[in-house]
Amino acid sequence: MKHVVRLLLLWLLLTVGTAQAAAVGGAQAAAQAGHTASLHVTFGLRDLLVSRDAPNTVHLSTPWGQASAEVSGAAHPDATFSGYYRSVRPLHLRVRVPAGTRPGQYPATLHARLFTCDQKRGLCIRRDANVAVSIQVVAAGVTAEVRPTHLTDATLAPLGRFR
Repeated sequence: MKHVVRLLLLWLLLTVGTAQAAAVGGAQAAAQAGHTASLHVTFGLRDLLVSRDAPNTVHLSTPWGQASAEVSGAAHPDATFSGYYRSVRPLHLRVRVPAGTRPGQYPATLHARLFTCDQKRGLCIRRDANVAVSIQVVAAGVTAEVRPTHLTDATLAPLGRFR
């Protein structure tokens, strides 16, 4: 009997802990009302090369406003691919959360428009990706767990047979 009670208590503690973590975590960005939320975007591109000459942008739309950034990075070291980035630098998109915003999870959208070439397929196209993200508005003194938004070859795959 004691063993069953201990297991039930352990299950209850784990369940409550998980629910609390879900309530204040799991967002891609977080901030208190009246402060700035910063969305960290990383790029894990393996086969895709991003053009250095094209207008590559990443745009964040939130309930409180928008933020945009241009993609940049170091030039590809191979002369054949000198018009492309070797890798894309991470981005930080910042949006101010208005004072008085109630704590909670708010939906946002990350839109990436990248001009790429697939090294394996030789396919060069504009790739658009819309990624649902969330911004956690937290009460004073509360820390939310945030995670970066990671764009990959699969995230940027065109619709249809190339996906």
